[in-house]
Amino acid sequence: MENSAKRTLLILLASVLVTGTVAFVYYNFSQKPQESFYQSLLEKNENFAYAEGLLKSQKFDEAAQNYKLALEDAEGFKEEGQLKYKVAISESEGSNPIEGVRLLKEVAANTSYTQTIRAYAVQYLGHLLYAINTEEINKEVFKDEPYKSFLSGSADDRSVARRKLYEYASSIYPLGIPELRIAKWYSQELVHISGPGAQGIASSTQVEEMKAIIRQKLASADSYVASIARDEQAGQYIPEVLYRKATVLGDLYISGDTSFGDPEQTYKQALTASTLRVGQESSAKFSYASYLARKYGAQRADDIKVLLKDFYAGDRYAKTNTVDMIRGEKNNLLGNKPYLLLLAKIDTNFATFLKSLGW
Repeated sequence: MENSAKRTLLILLASVLVTGTVAFVYYNFSQKPQESFYQSLLEKNENFAYAEGLLKSQKFDEAAQNYKLALEDAEGFKEEGQLKYKVAISESEGSNPIEGVRLLKEVAANTSYTQTIRAYAVQYLGHLLYAINTEEINKEVFKDEPYKSFLSGSADDRSVARRKLYEYASSIYPLGIPELRIAKWYSQELVHISGPGAQGIASSTQVEEMKAIIRQKLASADSYVASIARDEQAGQYIPEVLYRKATVLGDLYISGDTSFGDPEQTYKQALTASTLRVGQESSAKFSYASYLARKYGAQRADDIKVLLKDFYAGDRYAKTNTVDMIRGEKNNLLGNKPYLLLLAKIDTNFATFLKSLGW
């Protein structure tokens, strides 16, 4: 009886979170939600619905086992691809990340599956390179083709390799997050070239070429948001797309170009959209605080402290990938250490928080 009650509760949890996402999309994008492939699969495959609840509760190994049971009842390649993708991300986040990477690559390579699920699989590989970012994960992702070719030879520039991985995802299907990850690589280059204390050198033609890529990727991401506004499953990515767009706009502001749009307006939209998802909310707040610190420094200390408070007051974000990233950045694995040190200088409570993570 107790197991049955837990199972029912987890299925209800999946339904509640889906309803919350649909409600946000309805009120913020003026679209009426309709029955979808995802909703249909939830209703007809009990193992899938149960696994969704387990995944959202971060019970990854249990979720993987139930997605495998759901996979046994898959009807056609579309369902098979969807369910194998869910097995892969559960394995990746659980106790078997290497198997998860292999399954994601298997999904990405199978041309019988939909272009979108194949692109999502590559996108998730990129997520693992940032969220887990161990040497073991990096080696597994880049050990064979086409991923091996993304490494830039002897220099082994992981930043370029990650950009090329997202370009590969984009070549399959232009999802919002890979488009913005690509744009972010170029916007960071513009900060390096023309931002405060610029160190790089580039011709005006090169700068305009980079801005053209960014402009195209921003437009593609906007189109993606419009296309998923009525999709219960894909709609979960809207907050992340918004804050990643804001990070790009923030780089452009710092580099001196305000013509692409206001990053703060977009950050606020992202925070409104992410209230049901603490992982996305924590990432948006960290990113927003970092932008304010880089652009305005201590002049915006009060706003920065408000954004950072939930990291050290209570445990709201304790289990998020954002905190995992912050913990790992004491070694500057992703290049965020200077921003974290700047935030610690502005907010002494955040400095204490960094020390609690082993800094």
